[in-house]
Amino acid sequence: MSADDARAAVWSITSGKGGVGKTTLSLNLGIALAKQGLQVLLMDADLGLANVDILLGVSPDKTVQDLLSGEASALDVVVEGPEGLSVLPAASGMAEHDAWQIEDRHRLAEELGRLERGYDLILIDTGAGISAKVTDFVLASDRMFVVAVPEPTSIADAYAMVKVCQQDAPAPQMGLIVNRARSPREAFALHQKFDQIVDRFLGTHIDRSGYVLEDIAVEQASRSQHPVFVSHPHSAASRCIEQLAKDLSGGLETLKTGGPGLFEKLMNRIAAEI
Repeated sequence: MSADDARAAVWSITSGKGGVGKTTLSLNLGIALAKQGLQVLLMDADLGLANVDILLGVSPDKTVQDLLSGEASALDVVVEGPEGLSVLPAASGMAEHDAWQIEDRHRLAEELGRLERGYDLILIDTGAGISAKVTDFVLASDRMFVVAVPEPTSIADAYAMVKVCQQDAPAPQMGLIVNRARSPREAFALHQKFDQIVDRFLGTHIDRSGYVLEDIAVEQASRSQHPVFVSHPHSAASRCIEQLAKDLSGGLETLKTGGPGLFEKLMNRIAAEI
């Protein structure tokens, strides 16, 4: 594949269950990856309940809602965040798009296709749950990371997400990120337990992608509408996020230059439903 054919790697961050800190993790991980010198686009794919712009303390002039209505292009919607991170903000209260119609997906796929060659990485912060709005993005990704906290309901919902993705072929490479761990030992134990469950009942394995420690600095940063990686760079959570970014970015170049991209995968999923 020539350099001209290179396209962005696509990672989705999902959870199954809401309230596990997925969006906060996505934003701060995106900033940490951008700080490494990567061109990163963070897409808020929670199309009806936008949160990334709130965590950044910004009020974008245009959102994905304007993109879907044809009133703006993806380039018009993208805003700049910390460390050169680019953000594609969603909108809250998009009731008219709750059904996630095929024309919505087609329009969005076309616009995202125009962005694929402008970035090293497209990082997708999905909505919660396992609806089509979520699974379309997850299954069009090169890698998916399931975020879970050390709670039974979170673990059960993370397993449900992995199970849904395993039913699609080929499934993206999957990893587990443990958030709000009280210690590295607790994170390791959850990784180990989750991998055993997935192996036993689904016959597959999930990467132990990393963890972020429980840290009051995250809550303080959220309340002030600043990413913790920026406002508390030396906090325990920020150090974990920095290490996570270093560990995950190792295989990025290989993904960036191989296989069908986000646009093609989304279009294939649309075609399969027509």
